[in-house]
Amino acid sequence: MLKKTLRWVYRSALWLMLAVLTVILIAALAIQFWVMPNIGRYKNDIAAYATRAASQKIAIGNITADWQGINPHLTLSNIDIFDAQNRPALQLKKTDILISWLSMPLLEPHLSELAIHAPELTIRRTASGEIFVAGISMSGESKPDLPNWLLRQSRVKVDQAKIIWLDEKRNAPALSLNDFNVEISSSLLSGLVESHTFTLSTIGWQQQPHTG
Repeated sequence: MLKKTLRWVYRSALWLMLAVLTVILIAALAIQFWVMPNIGRYKNDIAAYATRAASQKIAIGNITADWQGINPHLTLSNIDIFDAQNRPALQLKKTDILISWLSMPLLEPHLSELAIHAPELTIRRTASGEIFVAGISMSGESKPDLPNWLLRQSRVKVDQAKIIWLDEKRNAPALSLNDFNVEISSSLLSGLVESHTFTLSTIGWQQQPHTG
């Protein structure tokens, strides 16, 4: 009886493994021959979807796709996120996304690495005292879904970022925090053990040169 049970478990495991490998193979072929050659065609559709999801205007300059090892790799260039007055609130010059195959068993997008290069973020305090970060009001309801998802990724890296502080309430000159770098690394079990590694560096605040 025990031998029959073990044989059934063994065969079930083999069939399950075969099914998983088949799904991965089909997904890899679809990515290689359908998604990658045509990814640039869908940048406007992706931007429109992101605009609806974020309730902010989002524009994407270009998207390319290739492979890094066995992982699909996307490069997004010149992403602009606008505030309610149609002013650029967050500019992402280049973003590299390395997609992990763990997305399938985890049933959510999982990234081996998210690398954001030379972004420019605007933080604005209006004359009424309301603070906007990347065009999003900080007085509204908290939305932790995106930060929590980012903390679940294997590696998130931001390098050479520029953060601009505009204080309309004090009518003060703009300040910029230059060469801001941050890296967050997480293990697969970070959700259980709350283990993250943070690295942070910057050269400090500087007054923006007057352009008007």
